[in-house]
Amino acid sequence: MNEDNVIYSFAWFQPKEWQLLKESVDDPTSLDNSYDEWRRQAESAIGEFRANGKKVKKVSINVSELLTWCESKGLKPDSKARSEFTAFKAEQRAK
Repeated sequence: MNEDNVIYSFAWFQPKEWQLLKESVDDPTSLDNSYDEWRRQAESAIGEFRANGKKVKKVSINVSELLTWCESKGLKPDSKARSEFTAFKAEQRAK
C-alpha cells in the first residue's frame, strides 16, 4: 500500500465516558488523568501527523461497546485492545 493512501485512525472518546474508561481498562495509568488533558494530547498528536502530511481520522469510541468487543475476543481492555478496536471500527465505517 502506498504511504499516501494510509489513513491513521485515532480513538476518540467522549467527556462523559472518560471516567468509565479509566475505571474499566486494565491499564488506567496509561491514560491521562483527565479528559481535558487527554484531549489536548490527542489534538497535539493529530496536529503533528497532519503537519507531516498524514491523513488522520477520529474514530468515536463507545466505552461499553469497546468492553463488550474485548470480552467477545477474550482480550483484556488495554491499550493494545483499544487500538485493535479502533482499527476494527474504522474498517467497519469504511465499508
